[in-house]
Amino acid sequence: MSGAAPGKKTMDVYGVAALLRALLAEGQDEQVIELVVGLLSQLVEKNTELELRLRKAMRQHFGRTSEKLSAEQLSLFLARLGQEEAGVQDATQPSAGEAGVAAGSTPPPHQEPRKKERTGHGRRPLPSHPPREQRVHQPPPEALRCEACGRDKSRCGEEKSETLEWVPGHFKVIEEVRPKYACRPCGDGLVVAPPADRVIEGGLPGPGLVAHVLVSKYKDHLPLHRLSGIYARHGVELRTSTLSDWVAAGADLLQPLAREVGQRALASHVLQSDDTHLKVLDKQHPNGLERGHMWVYLGDTTWAAFVYTPDWKQEGPLSFLEGREGWLLVDGYKGYDKLFTRPGATAVEVGCWSHARRYFVEALEAGDTRAALPLSLLGRLFEVEREADEQRVDEAERLRRRDTLSRPVTEQLGRWVADTYNREPPKSPLARACLYAINQWTALLRFLEDARLPLHNNASELRLREIAVGRKNYLFAGSDAGAERAACVYTLVATCVLAGVDPWAYLTDVLEKLAGDWPQRRLEELLPPMWKAAREAAALTPSPSAT
Repeated sequence: MSGAAPGKKTMDVYGVAALLRALLAEGQDEQVIELVVGLLSQLVEKNTELELRLRKAMRQHFGRTSEKLSAEQLSLFLARLGQEEAGVQDATQPSAGEAGVAAGSTPPPHQEPRKKERTGHGRRPLPSHPPREQRVHQPPPEALRCEACGRDKSRCGEEKSETLEWVPGHFKVIEEVRPKYACRPCGDGLVVAPPADRVIEGGLPGPGLVAHVLVSKYKDHLPLHRLSGIYARHGVELRTSTLSDWVAAGADLLQPLAREVGQRALASHVLQSDDTHLKVLDKQHPNGLERGHMWVYLGDTTWAAFVYTPDWKQEGPLSFLEGREGWLLVDGYKGYDKLFTRPGATAVEVGCWSHARRYFVEALEAGDTRAALPLSLLGRLFEVEREADEQRVDEAERLRRRDTLSRPVTEQLGRWVADTYNREPPKSPLARACLYAINQWTALLRFLEDARLPLHNNASELRLREIAVGRKNYLFAGSDAGAERAACVYTLVATCVLAGVDPWAYLTDVLEKLAGDWPQRRLEELLPPMWKAAREAAALTPSPSAT
């Protein structure tokens, strides 16, 4: 050590040591103690922060993504604190204004943890819609004669079993034949039918093939080079650049429908929003890639509108949500704030309890067992909603349960959060969790006002998983225009999934209609829920031949 040239960090340590010796020589013992305690506090705080970041990174790469904690886990943490769950009721009560809650309420009685019903074992029955092929396996001829009397045996029953088989899809070529007619005596008056409508004018693919490319990339997450290889194994060579052109043409044709979905999402009673990143090629960027963002706007869990922005600035969501009136369920992203604070604001902020819960989970994973107390209370809120969902209660009953069961829990949680935050170092994980809850408290309590408001924003996060899985495969979008087209297709595919519609069947039919002379005033009929309703109604209507 003495022979080595000390680095900057080593010099800092020697400097502190010299300062401490000087203070001790002057007899300033108390100042030395305060200085040492301050330095140790900084080291502990920094170590806790680094440990939390390391745990989060390891969980993201190697661990489970679920943040659920079992009742048994929480009980163990509470036991470590030397308290029973009911002991949370005795938390010191600061002024309610610290966390925006009222005092004087009692929590609902403790409920036993919900036990999952065990499902029966055995193979699920096969669906009835696949075509059946019957294969009869006869015994050998000699076994069909009775060994005792020599007469032929009679059939007295049968045994059946099913085998599920896969027959690969295949290409087919449609020859468009247009006969020509003319008057032979006159040699004039040549007539021929007009060319059939095509998704790509003068192009090769039919609507079903374009739909298959779109669904393969944006629903099944297949990069186009893999899809090209799959097609090659079926005997058709299609370049990746050709498939990319088909994606662009199909998305451009679907843009009017995607805009319709966006307008309906914006006009929904409950609108949820979230975002995720998406890498986009950019020759001007030093790394060759820019970090764009894909936003989802989920209206009444029916309309899923995706919008791409090249950055994470507030102008992105603000431009889409400019005219929003009513509930808007979002996380704590500051870019939304202007919607709720500007003069004449018509959007009403609703908070997400899953986001608030996430911070307490992180504090618990960082080793602070005190976070088990708020997590136990939050578990009660989620349990009330689970039971209401399972019992399919109406809106009036759900709101009554929230008022009688959930409201006391939020009041108790608010008192604990305010008291804990006032006593915590500001940079500790638990203090950050409490601060998020305090900043979002008014928005977090909105679910008590309207039974249709969900407790969390998980539904929109679930829609974004399609983006997350897709980018792991195709890695990046080729350009901002390509990312915008991806948002268009994601919009229709996700809305199909919400409506219970097969995206390929839907896109095949819709692309064919849009390539023809489908009027713009009737676009509403082509939206996935309306398309599905029309198909179901047509299936119930008897055909003229049947009557």
